[in-house]
Amino acid sequence: MDIAVTRIGLPCPVRVAASDGTTVWCAVPGGLRAYTASGTFLRDISLRDALPVRQPLPDALPDALPEDGPAQELHGGGPRVSLKKGDAREGFLTTGDTLEGGVFPAGPELRSLAAVPGTVSGTAGVPGTLAETVVVPRSFAGQAPASPLSAANPLSRGTLAATTGDRVLWFGAGPPAQAPFDGRVVAGGGEIWAVGDGLARRLIGPGRLGEPVELPGLDRCAVEGERLWWTSRHDTLLRGGPDEVDLGEGERGAMAVCAGSVWISARGGLRRVSAWSGEPRRFVGTPEGPVPFLVCANGVLVGGGRDLFALSPATGVLRVIELGLDAPLGLLIAAGKHVWAFPAGRPEALVVT
Repeated sequence: MDIAVTRIGLPCPVRVAASDGTTVWCAVPGGLRAYTASGTFLRDISLRDALPVRQPLPDALPDALPEDGPAQELHGGGPRVSLKKGDAREGFLTTGDTLEGGVFPAGPELRSLAAVPGTVSGTAGVPGTLAETVVVPRSFAGQAPASPLSAANPLSRGTLAATTGDRVLWFGAGPPAQAPFDGRVVAGGGEIWAVGDGLARRLIGPGRLGEPVELPGLDRCAVEGERLWWTSRHDTLLRGGPDEVDLGEGERGAMAVCAGSVWISARGGLRRVSAWSGEPRRFVGTPEGPVPFLVCANGVLVGGGRDLFALSPATGVLRVIELGLDAPLGLLIAAGKHVWAFPAGRPEALVVT
């Protein structure tokens, strides 16, 4: 089957995005922009009212900034910020205000996004066996109460989480739930973890984080449900499985869990470790490596830095996907059977199917 690449325009370059397999959320100034996994626009979601924030003043400011008294009203499209009394001296803007001489975006700047689909209790195929947890598309998981995210892309019982400043946010019905944490969110295997500098905590419910897990010198990590695989800057070991695995010397790139294995990008290819037993598997050569991005799209491992390669672990077939970019990728995410590639600094995305 041929690989198709579709280019879609975005309102701005995107550095933060996530997908639960059916919906893709892209962070934009002041909120989120939602798409189907194949690239059809759904809607814009404003977070400015739900998450009022103060942000630093832009580097270049108009000369006639009023330090006292009301800010002058401006007219123009997009979110607006104003200079409240004393803010010029403090160096901050407040959501919803305006500045003389220009319009500046306001609202929460999301540092990371992660999403997982809803889960339902299903019965195994053999009569008399115990029920098991089945990950299903969000559209089959049931309708959630009304929320800012539910009109065109229902949140259902899945989870969409983000980090901004020193907080983790859970999006759902009503205002986002929050918990203090300085780091990013990472998803995999139906779970989301908050990962910071040498520390990780699993998201166990809206506004609730699990017990902290120490990760000294954290370098890379990959989530596999309630298990977190990780490497440290201090040594060459892969941790998280039944036993530590020595990956050997050499530069390491991205890490992902896919098709029952942990994959670590290295020079000339991929190191592979069984996610079941923790035992090393054979080295797999790739056109480039180490690469900054690896994602798992419906059991197919996709990675790269400018162009992409796709590896089917079941068959061992590896294909090269030429994107024809003159700039490196800034972000790569899986969205069901699709992969979204975001060129660094460009207001566009390439949807690979």
